[in-house]
Amino acid sequence: MNKSRLEALSDGVFAVAMTLLIFDIKVPAFPHTITDAQLWQTLQAQSPHIIIYAITFIVLSTLWVNHHFLFQTFAKDVDRWLNLQNIIYLMFIAFVPFSAAFAGAYYTQQPAVVIYGLNLLAITFMSVVMVAHVKETQGVEHLSDRLLNQSRFRLVLSIVCYLIGLVLSFWNPYASLAFYNFPILFNFIPGTLDFTERLFKLDLG
Repeated sequence: MNKSRLEALSDGVFAVAMTLLIFDIKVPAFPHTITDAQLWQTLQAQSPHIIIYAITFIVLSTLWVNHHFLFQTFAKDVDRWLNLQNIIYLMFIAFVPFSAAFAGAYYTQQPAVVIYGLNLLAITFMSVVMVAHVKETQGVEHLSDRLLNQSRFRLVLSIVCYLIGLVLSFWNPYASLAFYNFPILFNFIPGTLDFTERLFKLDLG
């Protein structure tokens, strides 16, 4: 398959998923005149949906950047197995608007938090599968050790945080959501990984 077709489909799925997130936030309608205080209270009631929307939009943006990096830097060609793996990956991406809306509506309930976490974990797992397949079939000799180690660090960190978040969901859904979002620091904010290397004297080079 032509790699550009795969990337075009992937970009389309990401765009639709990121757009659908906002549909869960509804503009309140009232049959009568209300006060400013009442409107603020209504907006406050929507705050969990708004927070989940903002966080999930950043998560999907990060996943899109990482997906682009995978197919522009790692993968030189696309075979049938990589195409199939990417389709499964996109299936989980398309599920995100539902899992995010579910978490926004029932953020204090363990099932909703678990579904959201499992969705993110499945996406990350498929990223690992695709990276492993590319390494096995195409090689990564053209990439530096530092680039490979940083990529591995981000993937492992994400999986560990999602697993910890799933375990914590049995006791504290708020802590669970916090762990789900922790990898954003290392995937979205520039320079965070370099700072962590210096702070903890890690050697990813």
